[in-house]
Amino acid sequence: MGPGFARQAYPGYAPPVQGPPGHLGDWLNQHRNLPVQEQERMLRGDPNFRRLSPPEQQRVVRQLHQVNQLTEEQRQRRLARAEMIEHLPPQEQMRINQSARRWAALPAGRQAMMKRAFQNLRAVPLDQRPMVLNSARYQGVFTPVERGILSDLLRVEPYQPVR
Repeated sequence: MGPGFARQAYPGYAPPVQGPPGHLGDWLNQHRNLPVQEQERMLRGDPNFRRLSPPEQQRVVRQLHQVNQLTEEQRQRRLARAEMIEHLPPQEQMRINQSARRWAALPAGRQAMMKRAFQNLRAVPLDQRPMVLNSARYQGVFTPVERGILSDLLRVEPYQPVR
């Protein structure tokens, strides 16, 4: 079955469960005014959540707590990023995850440089990011692997114009 084709519904076929009903961002926004303990209780009571493996349940609960500690701006950016990742094909999602792991494996000094570049590139419109990332300036500072990591992660980073 190729991309763009939905799996037909067969008797007894249940589509894979990703988490709370609907989109995670929608669920979080609907329950945002509740204390985090109440959100967690409701999440744990959700049938879709209970279908997840125990490690996946732990990951979702950790994310719930992390999102609730963010500022409103950070929260919206994180949810927008999650929404963008959710719509990628599985191979692209794996590529994004692999790039995040490669970033984490870089020496601290390189990570700091990458972080500054990432923050600067967020202010560049999505269609212009590849051009800037492949400019002589960035080629002189970052290796092809590092630019590839930045490119992958910027694909799912919402545009954030400079204020």
